Amino acid sequence: LTLLVLSAAACLFSMQLRRLQKGGEALAAGDLTSQVDTSRMYFDLKRHGENLNAISRGMSIAVEQRLKSERLKTELITNVSHDIKTPLTSIVNYVDLLQREHTPEQEREYLAVLDRQSARLKKLTEDLVGASKASSGTLPVHLEAVDVNVLLSQVSGEYQSRFELCRLEPIVKLAPESPQILADGKLLWRVSDNLLSNICK
Repeated sequence: LTLLVLSAAACLFSMQLRRLQKGGEALAAGDLTSQVDTSRMYFDLKRHGENLNAISRGMSIAVEQRLKSERLKTELITNVSHDIKTPLTSIVNYVDLLQREHTPEQEREYLAVLDRQSARLKKLTEDLVGASKASSGTLPVHLEAVDVNVLLSQVSGEYQSRFELCRLEPIVKLAPESPQILADGKLLWRVSDNLLSNICK
């Protein structure tokens, strides 16, 4: 009877080990959907099976986040490339107009458009380079004490006229104690600028 019980236990133990082995092999082969059935496992074997399942779920989440990040990068590059194309086309067209016969008034008008579009193109290019550096982790960050109240006041003041055109009323609540944060003032300004620009759009 003892031999029979020991044989059954050894057989069950062997089956559970085999189940763990298959789960590990599936993970090693890249099958992140594979899950070990731990319903009839016991003691350390059950714990190891649950650990394998946790690893599988964790890797699936990591892969999904990586794919999402890659999609966002692709969308960013596509959008910025499209934005760059607009002022670039305008510059090419107005240069062509300058090369033809035109009046002094038209020349001033063309040059004003070229100046405006070239400035826009420069900003878009800088944004693209900045986004590339940020995604690769090489964007330099200069930390300093930044007064949150001052930053909010400057940003809201900068956008006051645009808010009025868009019929938006900002509600700015400044903290009485003027809190300081450790941040890169220029980068934080760009974040706020992009945020409010998108709100106006």
